[in-house]
Amino acid sequence: MTPYPLSRSDAGTKILITLFLATMLAAFAVAELNVYDKVGRIKNGIARRYGPEQLPKQVDASMQPGETAPIETASVETSPPSDAIETGEAASIEADMPVARMNTFSALVDVTHPHVFELPLVVFVLAHFLMRTRAPRWLKVSSYIIGFGGIVLFLSAPWLVRYVSIKASPALYVGAAAIGASVFFMIVISLWDMWSPANGLRRSRKSAENGYGAH
Repeated sequence: MTPYPLSRSDAGTKILITLFLATMLAAFAVAELNVYDKVGRIKNGIARRYGPEQLPKQVDASMQPGETAPIETASVETSPPSDAIETGEAASIEADMPVARMNTFSALVDVTHPHVFELPLVVFVLAHFLMRTRAPRWLKVSSYIIGFGGIVLFLSAPWLVRYVSIKASPALYVGAAAIGASVFFMIVISLWDMWSPANGLRRSRKSAENGYGAH
C-alpha cells in the first residue's frame, strides 16, 4: 500500500507536522548536546563514566616496594610555581573533572530502559514521514538503516565498555552521530518535500492511471 504523500496534505495538517518535526529537531539537538556534556567534553569520558572500577590514583612508579605514598597536606611550600600551573596542571583540569559513575548493572539498566523504548519509537515516526515523501527509495532505506543501526550502537556501547572492553567507547559516539544524522535528514527532507509543489507528482500519477486504464 502506497502511503499518502505529505505534499498532498491540507494546510492544517502540514502546519501540525511542521511544528512536530521542528520540535523533534530541537529535541535531538539537545540530546546530542547532552551526550557532549556528559562524556564528550571530558577526556576519556565514556570509559570514566561506564568503565569498570579503577584505582582513583596511580601509584608512583619510582616508589620502592613496601614504601607508602606520602600524605598530602595543605602546606604552602608544596605549591607549584604559576608557570607550571599554566602548562602542566592546566592541561589536566579537563581530565580531573568529576564524572558521574554509571557502571553498575542497575545503573546501566536505568540508563538503557527509557531509551530502548523512546528512541526506536521516535525514529520510527520520523521514518514514517520520510516514507511519505518523494525521496528515492535508496535514500529512505539508507536513513532507516543508519537510524536504527545508530540506536543499537548507542545503547549497547555502555554495556560493551563496562563488561567487554573500554576500547568500545567510540561506539557511543558513532551511534550518537548516526542517530543525529539520520534524524536530521529525515526531518529536513520531509519538510522540504511537504511544502514543495506537488504538480509534477500529480501529473505523473495521472499519466500512470491513464496508462493502466488503457489496458
